[in-house]
Amino acid sequence: MTRASRWGAGLFIGCYLMILSAGIIGHTLKVGLARNALSYFVVWDMFCGWQAYDQRLHFIAETSDGRYFDVSEPWGAFEPFGDVGRVHYDFSSRMLSKHIDHIVSHTAHDPFDCVYIVQECWPKQHNLPDSMWEKNFCGPRDKVSYYHLRAICDTQGVVMNLYPDWYQQQKLSSIADNPRVRHQARQSHSSFGVMYNPSTGSHSSHGPGLGDGLDFQAATN
Repeated sequence: MTRASRWGAGLFIGCYLMILSAGIIGHTLKVGLARNALSYFVVWDMFCGWQAYDQRLHFIAETSDGRYFDVSEPWGAFEPFGDVGRVHYDFSSRMLSKHIDHIVSHTAHDPFDCVYIVQECWPKQHNLPDSMWEKNFCGPRDKVSYYHLRAICDTQGVVMNLYPDWYQQQKLSSIADNPRVRHQARQSHSSFGVMYNPSTGSHSSHGPGLGDGLDFQAATN
């Protein structure tokens, strides 16, 4: 191996480590993540956050006499990308209050008591056109949607009750329904944290495990 080859290999390795370090530091400090796409070349989770399920949010108002009506924009939803309304991109549910208040304050409607936000989820494969579905899947299209209560808001859109989304609820249910996982979680505790037990009025020096969280929830209820 010649001196030029060694210098070239060392230069390539050095540049690679410098770029990788810059990418790790940038992601750690959250600097410049949304300004360019160069960071995608130095991270492993290039498609992180992509779900296998699609979702839509339904806003349903309930009146005092038990009637329900849809809370949607009569002037049409704002669709920044394709034919999906902007409100359906709000996976963290941070804009629910503003969305409801904007519609309620600019429309004429019957008096209502609250608004239910229902999350509808279904496998993304059912979004394929018929030609691609017939090419990649056998049998007829049998789309099944799962409906999950996401939040309850008052007449001004203020969130009164917020529940885990459908994805998080499936994770919690799969853990809570598995006796082996629940037993292992009770035996595993973190080295830090203080847990207050309202049933005994005492503090625990270990961190809360899954079993403690379930016992804590049961005690508070």
